[in-house]
Amino acid sequence: MTWRSAAGGSRLRYYTRPVSTAGPRAQTWILTGMSGAGKTTAVRALEAAGISCIDNLPLALLGAFIAEHRSAPAVAVVDARRGAELGGFDGVRGARVVFLDAPDPVLIRRLAESTRPHPCAAAGAGQGAVTAEREQLIPLRAAADVVVDTGGLTDAQLADRVLHVVSPDHGAEAAFHCTVSSFGFKYGPQVEADWVIDSRVLPNPFWEPALRPLTGLDEPVRAFLLGHAESGELVGRSAALLEWVIGQAQRRGRAALHVAVGCTGGRHRSVVIAVELAARLVATGAAVDLRHRDVHRPDPR
Repeated sequence: MTWRSAAGGSRLRYYTRPVSTAGPRAQTWILTGMSGAGKTTAVRALEAAGISCIDNLPLALLGAFIAEHRSAPAVAVVDARRGAELGGFDGVRGARVVFLDAPDPVLIRRLAESTRPHPCAAAGAGQGAVTAEREQLIPLRAAADVVVDTGGLTDAQLADRVLHVVSPDHGAEAAFHCTVSSFGFKYGPQVEADWVIDSRVLPNPFWEPALRPLTGLDEPVRAFLLGHAESGELVGRSAALLEWVIGQAQRRGRAALHVAVGCTGGRHRSVVIAVELAARLVATGAAVDLRHRDVHRPDPR
């Protein structure tokens, strides 16, 4: 087991333990998502890493792109620029899909700063265009294997995230990859998550005066929570279920899963449970990234 710090200065901690995967790793990816969510930044990062990318691929050519035999990752960008073609989209077979998204206010701000025409500009400026594009991309969003919320990411963090999704080990054989994150429900959902675990059923350290200014990264908070039997039971039951889910996902060719643990503010319960759950999953042989979205928000006092 190894630990390292994440980019961007956050005190994010990662567990990694490489093992062999069940079956070959998919090498073909469809990159899609909302205008203003960072597709251009992602493509530049992928190309800089030596990964072949085709921008604005017509849907008529998608089957041939997927069918091509390859020994290295390749990416095709398919998005709202294809317009009416997307009405005939009926899913992706033989490729994985990564969808870049961001909250509407972020997209509207980014689009206002862009000189590129919006593919849904006919629906109106700002919110009108964003709403129309979301509706147009429903089939692609439904097919997504990975969703990346770019709203709070720098360009460097976005580049690192997408590169890690498409080519986590730059050609080396990788373990099944599981992201475990903590977050606060009061700050909005963790939209990247495939599974969400609600830890608000546990005793809340926030109501303990000595623990309130601390976080789940501090030992007193961890000891308080794990001193209650229900905390250990939540971790144990969740780990057992997720171990089964990961096995099912591997048998169906998936290589990644994002599990988000939420509490009210994302500073205490969710952090402790995410750390404990990550350790349990590492013990099963998964490669696990641990992230804490809201742990360093200002003390609510």
